[in-house]
Amino acid sequence: MGASKIGRLCQSILPPEFEQVKRQLPDIQSFLEQNLPEPVNQAVTLLTLNADEIVIAANSPLVANYLRLHGKEIQQQLHETFKLEQTLKFRTIPDSMLKLDLPPESTRKPGQVSPESIEALQLNAQWIEDEDLRAAMLSLAQSLKAD
Repeated sequence: MGASKIGRLCQSILPPEFEQVKRQLPDIQSFLEQNLPEPVNQAVTLLTLNADEIVIAANSPLVANYLRLHGKEIQQQLHETFKLEQTLKFRTIPDSMLKLDLPPESTRKPGQVSPESIEALQLNAQWIEDEDLRAAMLSLAQSLKAD
């Protein structure tokens, strides 16, 4: 399956505003880091931005409560700077869940897939009508055999 076919499959599930959001996320994250006071600015991560809401993660409940306390001001600044009208929400998510750049020795290797599961993938792929999806499933089953 070529990259263009995968791109075509993925394109159908991306939200219409995906490219705009992808461009804005680093700018908004940078804005938060520059405009929030130390050490709060190092404890926040922009999680999502969609048509309905902006979600900012804080690495502790203390920081999340600080953000909630100043939520109206933050939302006003985001509106003035980026013209964002979405609802602002805050979540508490520890750094260990946000920072995925762990050293290689601390990551565990994926488990082995049983031959029965691989065979089930191959058998069920035969029932898929979409040729691209069927080919992707068969390719996945084949790559699991190689490991």
